[in-house]
Amino acid sequence: MTNLRIACLALAFIAFPLNASQADQVKGTATYLQRMALSPHAVFDAQVEDVSRADAPAEAIGSVRIGGPGNPPITFVIDIDPQRIDERHRYSVRAKITVDGKVGFTTDQQYPVLTQGHGRKVELLLRQTGRARPGTSEPDLSVLGPLPASFNGDLPCADCPGIRYRLNLFADQSFFLSTVYLGRDNPVTYDIGSWTLSSDRQTMTLHGGQERPLTFRVIDPNTLRKLDLDGHDIASALNYSLTRMEQFEAIEARLAMRGMYRHRADAGTFTECLTRQRWMVAQEDDNAALERAYLNIRREPGEKLMVSVEGHVKMLPPMEGSIRQPTLVVNRFIGLWPGETCGARFATSPLQNTYWKLTALNGKPVFVTEQQREPSLVLHSENSRVAGSGGCNRLVGSYEVRGHEVRFGQLAGTRMACPDGMDTEKEFLDTLPHVTRWRIVGEHLEFYDASGTIVGRFEARALK
Repeated sequence: MTNLRIACLALAFIAFPLNASQADQVKGTATYLQRMALSPHAVFDAQVEDVSRADAPAEAIGSVRIGGPGNPPITFVIDIDPQRIDERHRYSVRAKITVDGKVGFTTDQQYPVLTQGHGRKVELLLRQTGRARPGTSEPDLSVLGPLPASFNGDLPCADCPGIRYRLNLFADQSFFLSTVYLGRDNPVTYDIGSWTLSSDRQTMTLHGGQERPLTFRVIDPNTLRKLDLDGHDIASALNYSLTRMEQFEAIEARLAMRGMYRHRADAGTFTECLTRQRWMVAQEDDNAALERAYLNIRREPGEKLMVSVEGHVKMLPPMEGSIRQPTLVVNRFIGLWPGETCGARFATSPLQNTYWKLTALNGKPVFVTEQQREPSLVLHSENSRVAGSGGCNRLVGSYEVRGHEVRFGQLAGTRMACPDGMDTEKEFLDTLPHVTRWRIVGEHLEFYDASGTIVGRFEARALK
């Protein structure tokens, strides 16, 4: 009789779903940075996953699906059976937005919940995928012919025999570029990044690490003609064209780079921010310093963290196998920046009316505790007013922008004392009056002082 009663109870537990009083819950909001409305056919999916085992796929322990969620922020609740929660395990929330089965936005980092000091509320920032916007078709790249491809050409120079360009275009819409001034004893300079085509597929734009992108007229699959800084044709009989080479020749770029680094199974990988190419990291030169810094700061195995390095990309064979592949050699480890990400590919946030979160200050990463506000700025275009937070107190003041020059007026704010972040707030306020120039690359803003030194770095986040 006892066994029968136990069996009936078990069947009853299986047959009836948990109600709100029986379930544990994770509550959250999800948003994205792009100023675009969602299609009414959009679907939002979120799930809580057990991510304890680095060598096994994550296991979902609860999920929610919302059809037609409307525009962000999207509010959601995920019910979870308390018996599936193990305090020894780690759990994270993952989400995506799809339209007609195609992913338009997705989380690209872990958002821990439930155990190991993490709560049951979460704020998700979804990133736009590298594909076309939701509801549109994939971009047609056939006008450029087979990729990857190499283009080269000697273009005019005002005070030298010419500037030699070599350009690698990849099918994932990334590029490597090298330039050298002929007749001068100057080193080769490199740029890397992503390229896009205009809607009429006649103009290609290279978005790299320079302040202004390069643009080319697509004459045919074998010819790219360089345009002026404003994207107009250059009226000249001189050669401004790059022509396709018969064979692809890989450029081994050497420059300063930023990207998401992770280390697992005794090997490191680096996903570079501008190209989104992912490379193995060679175990030579300054790789040991990079590994030590990462292992000291990471919170869990395999966590992705932003790092900056000086390095070069070489074609090297992997640890197992003989086919050479692009590999990052770290010549100098510069720094590690927890809390910062690459941002959405192809997106560029404007200086004004964007919520800028401070991620680095005078060469040091900015850490924010769980109960602390994040240091931030919003440069409102109306009346040139600046508002934000130093991490404890709210800030208001004025600013002036002329081209790429920026000056901050006197800032005022509240006078609260907080247990954490006061030193960072004071340094932040002391630094702003010395800012003279600004520069944006993608969704990252950099402030410079009069000497040309980066004194502050920010990342665009959803407006708060």
